Amino acid sequence: MADRRVTSPTDDGILSVNPRKGDGNDAYSPRTKRIKITKVDHTYRDFSQQAIEDVSLQMTRANAIDQRANKKVSFPRKLYDMVTNPDYQHIICFMPHGRSWTILDKSALVSEVLPKHFNHSKFESFNRQVNGWGFKRLLKKGPDHKAYYHECFLRGRSELCTLMVRLVNPGKRIP
Repeated sequence: MADRRVTSPTDDGILSVNPRKGDGNDAYSPRTKRIKITKVDHTYRDFSQQAIEDVSLQMTRANAIDQRANKKVSFPRKLYDMVTNPDYQHIICFMPHGRSWTILDKSALVSEVLPKHFNHSKFESFNRQVNGWGFKRLLKKGPDHKAYYHECFLRGRSELCTLMVRLVNPGKRIP
């Protein structure tokens, strides 16, 4: 397998990757691939100690009334019910601090949990929904490795789910 030479990103955020061996002087040869680098913004507003009225009173009430009128439960609320369900703690659960959640058993999630809560049992569709609602995944090594988080998705604060909105076009993000 050939070595890949990576040059540093340019000012416009473009990273050049050369898929073959070389001395490093051929970074802009015709065989060089250019990959646009985007970074995930991990800015986090802490809603854990704030009352729901302090966060966004008008938007929350309007959203909650609209959801009750439609009798349709939003994806974040379904996910919250799944993560807090004691029957699923061996499959999907909150991390001990309650600010992120993780999937412990992907195959059990697909076979047992997803069919009960959604009209599908495809992990890819579930993952697309997770990304579409603005959840971010921690990929750095540590206790929260591969855990998902959202600033309005906290254990014991189910009312914050009403503040979550689906992103228009989340696109591909690289942490």
